[in-house]
Amino acid sequence: MDKIIELPHNFIGKEDKERLESFGGHLIAHGRATRWHWGSHGEGDDIFEIYSGGADERLSARVNRDRDLDAFCATEASGRLIFVGPLDHLMASLDEHFSRLHEELRN
Repeated sequence: MDKIIELPHNFIGKEDKERLESFGGHLIAHGRATRWHWGSHGEGDDIFEIYSGGADERLSARVNRDRDLDAFCATEASGRLIFVGPLDHLMASLDEHFSRLHEELRN
């Protein structure tokens, strides 16, 4: 009998993790973030966290995957929704969000 492996409900695959890590590096390189971190919540679901602020560093955004919606979700630290959709669109939306926060773009 084979052992059944049960993945976390909102599993993020290796390729998508690498894309998110690269995006985190992009934000850091442009001075919009200070670091990124992989964590988990719920029942082991992956969550990608982006931090900003230097000495008074704070959580700026979280990215997770919702398998039921078949979409990635980005929220602010407060829980306010930033974006729900495909990963490439999420990263573009977050890039614009952080650009606005750093006053690189006008509202």
